[in-house]
Amino acid sequence: MGTIEKVKTILGFIDNSKDSLLASIQSVVEARLKMKLGNVSEVPAELDYILVEATISRFNRINDEGKKSASESDVSATYETDDLAPFADDIQEWIDNHRDTTKGKFVMF
Repeated sequence: MGTIEKVKTILGFIDNSKDSLLASIQSVVEARLKMKLGNVSEVPAELDYILVEATISRFNRINDEGKKSASESDVSATYETDDLAPFADDIQEWIDNHRDTTKGKFVMF
């Protein structure tokens, strides 16, 4: 199951009316994640959940861009402006585990 299908399942969408919007959001999130991972060519499978969750987060903020918080009656919401921020530790851990440790070493005999 691809990212968009996972997002639609979680959001409960049964038709294709939001596919184009979700694909655009997913594309932007994916580009940012690739950059944060060191300009990798594709998002590693083990980090696919970040694409799904960040795409949902960004979709849920549509029409609330730039808003830090909102409240209505007894319900309040605070929005994260960086959809990848909640995953900063996971991203850094992946980078640390996949760092090329042979690069840049100089040994002299």
